[in-house]
Amino acid sequence: MTTNAVYIVTGSNRGLGLGLIKELLVRPNTTVIGTVRSEEAAAGLKQETANAVTGNGSSLHIVQLNFSAAIAPEKIRETISATNVDHVDVLINNAGGAQPMTRAGETTADDLRAAFEVNTIAPLMVFQAVWPLLQKSSAPKLVMVTSSVGSISEMEPVPGGAYGPSRAAQNWLTKALHLENKDSGLISIALHPGWVQTRAGQFVADQWGFANGPPDTIESSVQGMLKVIDGATKDTSGKFITQKGEILGW
Repeated sequence: MTTNAVYIVTGSNRGLGLGLIKELLVRPNTTVIGTVRSEEAAAGLKQETANAVTGNGSSLHIVQLNFSAAIAPEKIRETISATNVDHVDVLINNAGGAQPMTRAGETTADDLRAAFEVNTIAPLMVFQAVWPLLQKSSAPKLVMVTSSVGSISEMEPVPGGAYGPSRAAQNWLTKALHLENKDSGLISIALHPGWVQTRAGQFVADQWGFANGPPDTIESSVQGMLKVIDGATKDTSGKFITQKGEILGW
């Protein structure tokens, strides 16, 4: 009997999340759990994947979790467990949000709170919820989808608003989880997907006044991300990596 590879992809009804779902479903013997924030989003994901190419023995489970406000790990675990998976091999924390890309001196407390809820707190809560299932994998991986805007040592020459610090904090957590769990076999990476042609990517382009928009397509980004994820080892664990395999500074 072949054991299915089990992936969780948060924020999976559009953009990079949807792209990852479709690419993973093509693989044989792959179970994908996609999280969405609402019934409307669930219906959208179901429709988008209705005619998707699906590998032999592969399947998609859609679960509803709204990460705009903190959810207790126990509640997340209960929701994931309803799919009856007995382990998780790869957790891809993709769900996120972008607030106005204001200068630091003009960033509001409300925007900071909103950004940290979805970009920092939610990924940590999801990890805490899923860690018992990851420990049942022979090669557990945690993928924190983040952004180069969260780099402090290579800070972008554009305003980062609340988005930048929330990603910087997420990156810190990624490194901390690596250090805390590497002896348990966890491979943990912070993954920058590029500047991608998604709704969020276009929002940022508009905020920065870049008329040409983001340069990277969803397809090229997803292919690069999965190559990095598939190839992640203990040697790359604890690193900040781009979808092209380049190492970024914290």
